[in-house]
Amino acid sequence: MKAKISLLNFTRVFCSMRNAVQNAKPYSEVPTVSVPKFILRNLPGGKYYKKSLKEIQESFYNEFGNIFKLPAMFGKPEMIFIYKADDFETTSRAEGALPIRMSFDTLKYYRATKQSEVYAEYGSLATSDGEKWYKTRSQVNPIMLQPKVVQMYTKQIDEVSKEFVQIMRDIKDDKNEMPKDFKDYISRWSIESIATIAVEKRLNILSGKTDDERGKKFINVTLQFFEKLSDFEMKPSIWRYYETKAFKELMEVYDSMTSIIFSYVDEAIKRFENEETKGTNEIQEESVLRKLLKVNKNLAFVVASDLLVSDLTTSVVVFTLYLLAKNPEKQEKLRSELMSIMTNKNSPIKSENMKNLPYLRAVIKESLRIFPIGSGNTRNLSKDVVLAGYHVPKDTMVFMNAYIELSNPKYYPEPEKFIPERWLRDEKYENWRSKEINPFAFLPFGFGARSCIGKRFGELQIENIIMNIIRNFKLEWNYPDMKVRSLLANFPDSDLKFKITEV
Repeated sequence: MKAKISLLNFTRVFCSMRNAVQNAKPYSEVPTVSVPKFILRNLPGGKYYKKSLKEIQESFYNEFGNIFKLPAMFGKPEMIFIYKADDFETTSRAEGALPIRMSFDTLKYYRATKQSEVYAEYGSLATSDGEKWYKTRSQVNPIMLQPKVVQMYTKQIDEVSKEFVQIMRDIKDDKNEMPKDFKDYISRWSIESIATIAVEKRLNILSGKTDDERGKKFINVTLQFFEKLSDFEMKPSIWRYYETKAFKELMEVYDSMTSIIFSYVDEAIKRFENEETKGTNEIQEESVLRKLLKVNKNLAFVVASDLLVSDLTTSVVVFTLYLLAKNPEKQEKLRSELMSIMTNKNSPIKSENMKNLPYLRAVIKESLRIFPIGSGNTRNLSKDVVLAGYHVPKDTMVFMNAYIELSNPKYYPEPEKFIPERWLRDEKYENWRSKEINPFAFLPFGFGARSCIGKRFGELQIENIIMNIIRNFKLEWNYPDMKVRSLLANFPDSDLKFKITEV
């Protein structure tokens, strides 16, 4: 009987989907813009000239509505842009067994042509698709998605955060303000902390005064990475047909990053071999890098490179600190939660201290809603679907733009306000939560098989540094609202002159 009911339900769903596709408007009628017009709009005086990715996306939405087709050009495929959570869900559930997404084309080209031997067997989780991607992901999932593995790094991450807190004391001016380039300090914190996981090494770059030339170079090329990459990934470019000076400079950035990461991995291998000879490697046996090296050296390099190159915790931390500084009552509420668990502001943070921190996690979620890491996710459809009332065929690339729904009052009452309470499971705050919420409206780390592999480590980093800063300092922001620069990811674009007061 149950089998008959299941078959009946499947038949109903299948027929419903088929009817929806048949009754939808044809794909050819999806609103679009011609290639010449799009190019003209990107030139001086044009509608998109010098606009951020966020501004361009909002322009698409305001002009064309819930769906828009960008034609193929300059080697990029035709792409559909959508803006509503229901359509995000339809797209996400049509990603197939081997999800395909848009990747950084220049980085993909570099790895395929300049590092083909390294990526011959294992594909990058950021730039590969198909069987190569799946082979890497299936090897890495059991290693990097285990909570107990992540917890192993709490001590190292906490040590880096505590050093950073001391640096904040050292660099404050006579007004107790951070220097305007405080973002660079946070970027170095981010690289330093992820390096303890990716290559099991302290780079000692926090202060920016390191004598290690390799460390200095790595800082510089990492800061250049998104800036130079965005020019090629966001805008029309002829790099596929002609290697411009700017393209060659980008390849040099990739070369530098690759050679430095390789050198760190090679150093780690020698270090581990020496420890085995001396019999001192028991404590580190289960580390991420060691497990990856047991599988294959190239796999270890591929994963280490992905972690170090694509780390975006800097922006999350800056935006979270900014929102807390602008909302002192929320900041004090968070501080009270933290101090109730750790009464000594300088005590080490241990994994058991981080288990019951609902307000901290609500603060970070609300920050990610107001200032999302990126503008959205992409997926290639594995089957025909209906999006915004239009039939969209299999193998179409779809961009799910996050901005519109993250500020939709239907899901988030008073969306312009910083209200972490909306994420708490407490009846007192039900006015800040919508009963119509669609979980696909908020996907900061993606969805499904291609969700962010470094999510748990990123959360550990972000939570730990916020805990250490808020336990030690009261933050204030006494300047105009922070500006945001929207490239392939969102970055703060103001002088970060936070005022700090010891608590």
